[in-house]
Amino acid sequence: MRALTREPALGGTVLVCVALLLAFIVYPQVQVVIAPGLSGYVQFFRDQLWIRPLRGSLEVMVLSTTTAVTLGFVYAYAMVYSNMPWKPFFRLVGILPLLSPPFVVAASYILLFGPRGVVSYHVFHVSPTVLGLSGIWGVQTIAFFPFAYQLIADVLSRSDPRMEQAARNLGAGPWAIFRTVTLPLSRPGLLAAILTTAIYVLEDFGNPALIGGRFDVLPTEAYSLIEGFGDFAGAAAVSTILLLLALILYLAKLRLEGRSSVTITGRASSMPRPPVPRAVTWACFAACLLLAGLILLVYGVLAYSAVTLAFPGNLGLTFKHFEYVGVHGDALRNTIVYSTVAAIGCALFAALLAFLVQRKTWRGRRVVDFLAILPAAIPGIFFGIGYATAFNQRWLDWLDRGALITISMLFWNIPVGYQAAVAGLSQIDRSIDEAASSLGASSLRGFAGVLFPMLRSSVMTGFVTTFVRAVTTLSVVIFLFTPGSTVATITIFQLVNDFNWGGATAFTMADIGLAVAVLMLGFFLAGRRVLGRAAAGA
Repeated sequence: MRALTREPALGGTVLVCVALLLAFIVYPQVQVVIAPGLSGYVQFFRDQLWIRPLRGSLEVMVLSTTTAVTLGFVYAYAMVYSNMPWKPFFRLVGILPLLSPPFVVAASYILLFGPRGVVSYHVFHVSPTVLGLSGIWGVQTIAFFPFAYQLIADVLSRSDPRMEQAARNLGAGPWAIFRTVTLPLSRPGLLAAILTTAIYVLEDFGNPALIGGRFDVLPTEAYSLIEGFGDFAGAAAVSTILLLLALILYLAKLRLEGRSSVTITGRASSMPRPPVPRAVTWACFAACLLLAGLILLVYGVLAYSAVTLAFPGNLGLTFKHFEYVGVHGDALRNTIVYSTVAAIGCALFAALLAFLVQRKTWRGRRVVDFLAILPAAIPGIFFGIGYATAFNQRWLDWLDRGALITISMLFWNIPVGYQAAVAGLSQIDRSIDEAASSLGASSLRGFAGVLFPMLRSSVMTGFVTTFVRAVTTLSVVIFLFTPGSTVATITIFQLVNDFNWGGATAFTMADIGLAVAVLMLGFFLAGRRVLGRAAAGA
């Protein structure tokens, strides 16, 4: 506290940061929780209309998480342990689902396997019903397996190979090494991948909305209550259940990270990993090839649909759908503006907040640390309802909806930039701060002139990740947009619901192009590490 009283500017900065967190993270979410009121909650639980979507969410979460993490582990093991060919190609394909709105996988799934799908109808001459649990399960497996893959691959690549070599020298075979050494070492990453993927699956709105049919989950139930009946209180109650489930998973993840055993030493080891049997290598290659082929098929259909007259009925080539993107380019322009401003604001604010919390001692900073990572546990649909509830007030009519969307994108992504900045600060010795202070620099001057330039990689990670997430988000903005402030994901969602596949896929290609361009910019400005960290965070 002495530093804050000795430096009024520092104290004022802390107060402003805390006020912003309270206004744009805590206040909107509290408004959602209290919206139904006690009588509203009593009536809501008495009606028991929440049981079916809750059961559906839990069922989808268990099934999709199981398959997504299984595929992610196989993919990660193949990348780290095997000597299979085409690894750069597989790495690139493995992050492709992270660069597009997750719900476009559902649109492609319908084009491929729906009643008149390319594969189902035109190849196998069947017209299956893909709506419902099976469709959501398959789509979410493809959409969210990259998160599991990135987390597990990171843990596997950083584990010490000397333990596996020691087991091999003691006579253990490949299967015994995998079962008794590799798998236990990967357990922290595997459990983190399970919990993280479960959170993403649980919170997903777009895929169940497009392919769920009459199969209800909590996010789609909340959306239906607002859009169909204008029942904000009921939607708030449903969203509160969703929030509680997400918080339980997130707190379990934090507890796991706090109890994870150390499997990485401070000294780098040049010892190679034990060779994987040739049969395992080729099995890994076959599995990765099948999965990569399916992903390329999903996105290839989207790209091909964007340049055909009426896919799959009329395959004549045309670029008229991209003319539609140009004519209705307001959504794309809004996406660029909102996402860029949100990404810049998030990266800068998160870096400053990390400095204030991690480098300064003042009362309440642990609470602020918790608030900074809290949005990571808040489902996007809940966050969006919170903003719609809190800021849809007559006295706030002057507030531009585009600005509100930008603010929501900024604060929903604070955890990404904050944790990247905290990690960057942990690698900078505190003696550098002390040296700046001894030369007469104030704390804020020392941060701006000394520490901030050294955090370039972390700040760039926060910027790139926030931009990609803002470009691809749907649930956060679904209740906030107006005709003049619509964004690309909203336009894509509306076009898919109108069965305008050409316009939807053209917009999707433009949206993915934006995300790829920014990732490449991050790669050239701050290196490969930023690219990997940003892709994992997205």
